[in-house]
Amino acid sequence: MTTISTILTAQQRRRHARVLASTLAFILIALIAYLVLLGQGSVELSPRQVIDVLTGGGSESHIRVVWDLRLPVAIATVIVGAALGVAGSWTQTMARNPLASPDILGVTGGASVLVVLGTVHSRPSFADGIPDFWWRACLAMCGALLVVILLAVLGGIGTSNRIVIVGIALSLMFQAIVAYLMRSAQILRAAEAQTWLAGSTGFVHMEVILPLLVALAPFLAIGIWCARELPLLAHDDSSATTLGVNISRQRALLLIAATGISAVVVSVVGPIGFIALLAPHLARMVARTPTPSPVASAAAGAALLTVCAVIAGAIPVNAPVGAVSSVISEGAAPSAVRALAVALGGVLAARALVVLLQEVHAHRSATE
Repeated sequence: MTTISTILTAQQRRRHARVLASTLAFILIALIAYLVLLGQGSVELSPRQVIDVLTGGGSESHIRVVWDLRLPVAIATVIVGAALGVAGSWTQTMARNPLASPDILGVTGGASVLVVLGTVHSRPSFADGIPDFWWRACLAMCGALLVVILLAVLGGIGTSNRIVIVGIALSLMFQAIVAYLMRSAQILRAAEAQTWLAGSTGFVHMEVILPLLVALAPFLAIGIWCARELPLLAHDDSSATTLGVNISRQRALLLIAATGISAVVVSVVGPIGFIALLAPHLARMVARTPTPSPVASAAAGAALLTVCAVIAGAIPVNAPVGAVSSVISEGAAPSAVRALAVALGGVLAARALVVLLQEVHAHRSATE
């Protein structure tokens, strides 16, 4: 018994060490990309010059460029990437499905519909005198809540691939609605909405950082409160229930937390796809853990989105970071499609088997 306990303890320590090492590696990548991002632009600065400015040195022009223009963008990029990474890890573990992320499940699309509707057609009446950040955040959260209700009714908060299939269908439907709203809008409002839909951290100002953190705080608190029982959700329902986990409550809370984070991010920088899907996979593969660690996923998301922002600033055209992240993530799309096809084929095969067994049973009952 002591030998088994010693082996399990050693395995747990090695797993924690791998998670810590991978998290530190992602943080280092994010830090390097962060310094490079602060030096990019019409006034190019080396990492040493950036560090000099951040520590109180540098010329007046360099201080103005870094602190007033580039620092809010870099901070928002890191925060958004980390938030999307941790939200993706929660949804994938909660649903026990590698395709379950807020953007794939249609949460981002539902939030986008209401924000675009309020931008291109009529600003909501309650928004008078309220900054754009807050009323867009309210609309985004209402749209995300609508998606959660639809997922619960049509797909159920379960572990099967049905919720993923329903989420993808909802996402495609919301894309069609957004396209219709854009076609029927005035050209200037459509251009404003299109800029937001591209998904960019380049328009973030320093006064938005604090409201962003305040809006993310309650949803992060919900997820952190559920973190202790998060690894138990990776087991089947019977095992998790035997271990004392209230499955329905934990899944609902984690879905609310991930939904709220996605809604806040969408309201600030627009829809940025694939980060919430890929960051948990990247963290899980590097740390070699059965489920993605939320901390490692947050570090991976921050590193991934910051690198995408650096690439967006390095190319000769003015590309938003959301477009770059989608292009970079294109290589992961075939794997996701194959996984979805396998899941869909398994569901259809199981359903056909049930129908066949029912017909055989009915035939036997009729002959008897």
